[in-house]
Order: sequence, then C-alpha cells, then structure tokens
Amino acid sequence: MKIRSLIILATLFLPQIMTGQVKLSTDFKIKVSEPYKVVDARNKEYFGDGAGHIVSVKKDDETVIIQKFNVSDGKEISRKEYKDLPDKTELQDIVQVGTKLYFIYTVAKKGDLFDVCSREVDMTKASFDAPKTLFTTKGDISRTAPTEIIGFWGMQKGPFLTVVHSFDDSKILMNYRRIPLVKKDSKNKDILGFYVFDNSMNKIWGDEVTMPHTEKEMNNLAYSVTKDGTAHMLAYLNESKSFELINITAPATLTNKKIELGGTVMFQKFDVKEDAGGNLVCTGYYAKGVDVKVNWTGNAALSWNIDGIKIFRLDPAGAVLDNKDYEFPMSIINQFESKKTQEKNAKREGEGKAGIPDLVLRDVVNNEDGSTTITGEQYYVRNEFYINSTKTVYYYGDIVMTRIAKDGKVQWMKKLPKNQAGFVGKGGNGIRYINGKSASYVLYVDNKKNAEMKENSAPEKHMDGKGGFLTAYKVDNATGDVSKHLLFDMDDLQGEEIFQFNTSRIFEPEPNIFFLESYMKKKQDKMIRIELATK
Repeated sequence: MKIRSLIILATLFLPQIMTGQVKLSTDFKIKVSEPYKVVDARNKEYFGDGAGHIVSVKKDDETVIIQKFNVSDGKEISRKEYKDLPDKTELQDIVQVGTKLYFIYTVAKKGDLFDVCSREVDMTKASFDAPKTLFTTKGDISRTAPTEIIGFWGMQKGPFLTVVHSFDDSKILMNYRRIPLVKKDSKNKDILGFYVFDNSMNKIWGDEVTMPHTEKEMNNLAYSVTKDGTAHMLAYLNESKSFELINITAPATLTNKKIELGGTVMFQKFDVKEDAGGNLVCTGYYAKGVDVKVNWTGNAALSWNIDGIKIFRLDPAGAVLDNKDYEFPMSIINQFESKKTQEKNAKREGEGKAGIPDLVLRDVVNNEDGSTTITGEQYYVRNEFYINSTKTVYYYGDIVMTRIAKDGKVQWMKKLPKNQAGFVGKGGNGIRYINGKSASYVLYVDNKKNAEMKENSAPEKHMDGKGGFLTAYKVDNATGDVSKHLLFDMDDLQGEEIFQFNTSRIFEPEPNIFFLESYMKKKQDKMIRIELATK
C-alpha cells in the first residue's frame, strides 16, 4: 500500500519536478507587481504615455474604468470609474495617435441611425474628457466581419467602424458600410461612409459614396488615409483578377484606377500602409487555389493554400512603383510536416499548387533600416467530435516570418513550429510579435512537453487553459538565426498560477518593455513586467 501511495505521489509531482529542471531564458527579466483589485470587463486595452506610465481603459456594458500604472514596477497609481455613457453605447475602437488617446463609440438612435462619438482619455490625469459627437450615419450600418473570435472576455462580433490613422498620426479615417437595400450581390453597389478627422478629432470632411462596382464584382481588401487627408481603398476585381485603387477626397469625390500587376492568383487580406514618402505599400499573401477539407463527421471547410507573399507600392494616384512576389520554397512548406503531407505537397508542386495551408497575415513592420518583417500564423476552425458532442475547435499552428531587405531581396525566411488548439476562440492561443532592436521575438504559450523539443521536430499540441510555458522565439534580425526561450511557467510564476491569460493583452508601453495583466485569484489582478535584457 505504501509503495502504491509513493507511486501516486510521484506521478502527481513529476510534472513539477520536471518544470523545476527546465532552464528559463536569461534574455528576459520578469517582475510581478503588487496585487490590486480586479476589474472584470469584456474589453481591456493598454497604452504607454511615453512618460513612464501605462494607461488602461476597460469597458463592461456602460461602465468604463481608467487605470494608471508605473512602467518601472507595474504598480497601480490610480483608477477612475465612469457610468455616464448613454444607453445603447457600443465601443468601436480605442485609438492612440501621438500623445492623444481616443475612446470611439456608437450610440444607436431611432430610425436605424447611429451617432459616432469620441471621448479623449487624458493620459496625464488618466481620466475621461467630455463626449463629442463626430457625425451621424445616414442609415443602418453593418458590422465588419471579425477575423477571429476572441473569446468570452473579448469582442465576439465585429465592430461597425474601421478606424485607421496616417503615417504621421495627423489624420484619422473612420469608415463604415451601409446595410444593402438590394440583396443580390450581382446588383448591389455598396454605399460606404468615409469620415476624416485631424488628431484633435476635428472633422476635415466626410460623407457616403457609392462604389463603382457591384459586390459580386469587387472585394474590399483594405483602407488607409494619407497625411493630406485622402482616404484610400484597395479593392480586388474578381472577374479580371486585378486590383483597383479607389481614392476619396473632400467633398466625397471618388476616383478609381485599375492596377495592372499580372497573374491570376487569389487574395484574402492585405495590409496597406503609407510610407514616409506618402506612397502606399500593399502587402499580402497570395494563393493559387482554395481547398475544401472534409473531416470524418462530414463537416466541410474552405482552406486557403498560401503560395507566397506579394508586395507592391503605389504612388497616391495609383501608379505602380514596385511589384514583387516571394514564393515559399518547398523546404519551408515541408518543414515540420509528416511524410504523408510532404508526399502530397510534392504532387501538388507538380501542379504548381503547393503552399502553406491556412496561413493568415498577422504583422507587417517597416523597420528603420528600410527592411520589412512579415509575420503570419496558421489559423483555422473546425467542428469536431469531442467526448459526447460536436465542438468548434480553433487551431493556431506554425508561424512563418520573412524579412525583406531595403533592396527588395529576401534577407531570411523562417518557419517556426507551434501547435495550439482551444474551444473559446483565441483566448490564450495565438502570438504576440515583438520588434526588438537586434532581434524579433514571437511570444506564445506552449505545451510543457515541448520545453526541450528536438530541432526540426513537430511539437505536441497545447490546449488553451491547460498551463504551459510562456515561450518566445528569438530571430536575429541580421542573420535569421532562431533560438527558443522559456519565460515562465503559467502554473507557477513566483508561486502563483496565472488565470484568464489572453495573448492579445500583451502590450509594449516602452521599447523592449512588455506587460501582461493577469488574474491571480482572490479577486486580484497583477501586472507581469517582461523586459528584454540588455547585453
């Protein structure tokens, strides 16, 4: 009996013993703040004020709580609670432009109209300023489609507005889509609202415009605003398989120009950014086909088979300045894949269709040296049978990073193995990209079994909410050399377990200093400070 009890105890404590033997990274300095009273809220956002402080804005129903913390130790300095938002208020975005921070929201009115309003958050006092009505929509507006479900503690449906700002933070664009009156895509031409403001939220111009093509003919890929106050929209014309740049200027004057780039590939999403010269840099993944995957329960799902990266640069009028494709090599496509998958890829390559399935664009960073870092992650959703019922499972797979030098040549391309799944949307899965001075970092939570994973091995699956290590891949910016770092144990950070971890809540108030707010039981939150160690 004693022997059996010892075996049971050994089984229970073995994971902890193994955890104690794992070597944590010295590249990061971890500090945990003093505890403070928890704030339960669906929406939580965090911002650095540039003066050694963090300002947090949290909304739940009609209540907004604004907190202020020290960057040095994560200590809470102040909190203020506001319950004066109107009924039928819905947060759209919290936008930081320069030193100013705006809480942007809609208020539903009679007749399917919406007031679009803003309240500035005074970052010095960590308080709300008076509300300001920016404009009123002219009819019922539709929600944007969320790229993925965030989970119980976050937004589970898309907002009404798309909010972007210019390269120099001088202009802010708010965009929305009217609910179509004509239901047929082949006949309906979208009516979109474009409203441009300066960084003090003074309206420069705004109105609704009718698109030049029907819904069936065009896909809206991305929106941007330049420092001259021009709104730009990148569209994809389905029939001709070409792009079109649509410019909208005051007073809601639309001009469109077809962009001839050649090729017949497909696109799902694009990132459009203004560069320092006022030109538009358009970055996205391209696919030569979409697969239909059917699991054993008979559920079918579309899977984009990503072949590579397309980057093109336009002047403000739509003239093509650069146009480059970067195809993923077979060595990257097959890395960490099973023998069966590699054989399938070889066959598809003979048909010109081999690619990385379900790869989605996560981050595009234009670096100071003129290079560009592009980060993608495999993400897909499947309905699968678990125990006695069918559940929706959210998968977050391998990471693909590419750095393109100023001269347009590939500096390096890396595939980083990762295997995550969960039942509540993103939650603690997915990645947080960190752009360090000499290296790039990708943070994520990994299964403890992968702590000492052999090189070129496929990782064990991590289930969201089941502990794990907060892990970082470090990729040298110059060479592309990769190393893996374990930051801390989610089950035992200085003797405490971390609850309600959410990858989206990792934020950077100052260069090389990152924070994560987490619930630590006893109705208390703590700030976890993560600093890149200088060497």
